[in-house]
Amino acid sequence: MITQVPTIRKEVEQCIQWFRNNPSDTRLRNHALHKKLADKWAFSVTDDIRIVYERVGTNAVRFLAIGGHTMVYRLPATPSTRSLQATG
Repeated sequence: MITQVPTIRKEVEQCIQWFRNNPSDTRLRNHALHKKLADKWAFSVTDDIRIVYERVGTNAVRFLAIGGHTMVYRLPATPSTRSLQATG
């Protein structure tokens, strides 16, 4: 769904670039998650679109979900290490 909306795709790509350059960039509103997603993090693309990720080692992350706020926070507690969900 995200890849089908060109304006959102560009925003996602821009935010990923900001994240790569500086995960603490305040434009991303990067934050730790809680409860069943306690070991996960998320940053904002728009007011609704989030990218949820987990840290892998000291210098890498794995994106787990890209999509609307309500959808991405419904991730299972232990997603597959190969999972990359694009939800809208």
